[in-house]
Amino acid sequence: MEMGAGQGLLAADILHYLHQHYSDCFEALEYIIIEKAAGLISQQQQQLQRLKIGSKPLPLRWCSLEEIPENSITGCCFSNELVDAFPIHRVVIERQQLKEIYVTTTNSATDGVASDPQASSETNFVEITDTLSTPKLIDYFDFIGIDLLSGTYPEGYRTEVNLAALDWIKTVANRLQRGFLLTIDYGYFADRYYQLARHQGTLQCYYRHRHHDDPYLYIGEQDITAHVNFTALERQGELCGLRKVGFTQQGLFLMALGLGDRIAALSARDSERGNALAKGQDVIKIMQRRQILHQLMDPMGLGGFGVLVQSKGLTPQEEQLPLKGLTVPPMF
Repeated sequence: MEMGAGQGLLAADILHYLHQHYSDCFEALEYIIIEKAAGLISQQQQQLQRLKIGSKPLPLRWCSLEEIPENSITGCCFSNELVDAFPIHRVVIERQQLKEIYVTTTNSATDGVASDPQASSETNFVEITDTLSTPKLIDYFDFIGIDLLSGTYPEGYRTEVNLAALDWIKTVANRLQRGFLLTIDYGYFADRYYQLARHQGTLQCYYRHRHHDDPYLYIGEQDITAHVNFTALERQGELCGLRKVGFTQQGLFLMALGLGDRIAALSARDSERGNALAKGQDVIKIMQRRQILHQLMDPMGLGGFGVLVQSKGLTPQEEQLPLKGLTVPPMF
């Protein structure tokens, strides 16, 4: 079960790989995509329709989490850059109290700021602070062991709380009878997430491949994200019957799964084809592939993403089996 499948590229790769290398698994597989956006579902379906595997229809279906019965899944539930996109609460320390940051609007005409007719109808977003919308925000910090009001954090310290992530992991755990939950995203454990230096929080906006921190620009046209608190996911999972199998960075995860061998193979092919250009071989394409694979391991970029693996319903013997992606690869 993939939650938030984007354009369907990962689903296509997984299905193709299983069919090619683990045919028995593929024959027993049902691939479920959880997606809310109609536009993305359309892209996923177009992408996967182009995937020609065998003579039978692909074992695919789309649905919502609510449509899946509790304790009905045996297998793997996973997401890649999903949790960071959940809506968050923003909070700030004011006069030794925790306040929530709300958003309202002002009209330029009523404020007497604008002087020309065109500007007079402009609506501006304005932040205000007030009492917390729910006591769950205080409970959240108790839950992860962070005391923002200890006196250590300065006046005006801002950060985020992702209550939706707690509801999500509870829902997923209820659907999973036996298997794994794999969460790949960028984020930190609580002690790093709420460092003093991170006094403006982690909220980021992305517009045309550029990032900034103003959510009130390009309304409806930009992605707004906040880093994931892996401590919260881990502890909420424990409450819902999920056991932490392991946590690592994406770069190490992929190396353990053989990415280093893949890069080495491309390098060998490049070396063997010293006169590839004369033969009409596409050396540039090979070099581009190597560069992309290196980016997946870069600890300052994609390689620094967190990979959290949790399990449920495994036998004691199965719990002792090491997962390849969490096994530290040999260093050369």
